[in-house]
Amino acid sequence: MIRHDKNPSVKTKRDEHHAGITVMILVALLGFTRAGLAGEENPTLAWGKDIYMTYCGSCHGESGKGDGPAAAGLKAFPPDLTYISTRYGGVFPQTLVKKYIDGEQPIAAHGSRQMPVWGKLFRRDKSDTEARMQISALTTYLESIQSNPEL
Repeated sequence: MIRHDKNPSVKTKRDEHHAGITVMILVALLGFTRAGLAGEENPTLAWGKDIYMTYCGSCHGESGKGDGPAAAGLKAFPPDLTYISTRYGGVFPQTLVKKYIDGEQPIAAHGSRQMPVWGKLFRRDKSDTEARMQISALTTYLESIQSNPEL
């Protein structure tokens, strides 16, 4: 008598069952991995949010809409930072935003530059590289809070 489970060319119900279980396990593992990765917060984004809340939130507000507790005391109302991309045709201008934060690009709405030049402050106690990393993390966070209004 030939035993089909010993012949590699003959598939049995048991083989199909094992293959099905293996596929289900792999799919489950892949799903957990993707869910885990999606659930984990990007460290740069988290750092950028911390920087934002420390240096920007008092004027621009926790949500970035320009409604921070210090906004009322400013000569010019802080802009809604969630619409930067909208103001630039749907594209977030990373390089320009970094220049605004660093102080390289004057902001006409700030007049005499009410917004502090954060680049100078970041460089006060850190290296230029660390300051650029902070500005980059902050820019990443600002890009993450952009609104996508339906046109």
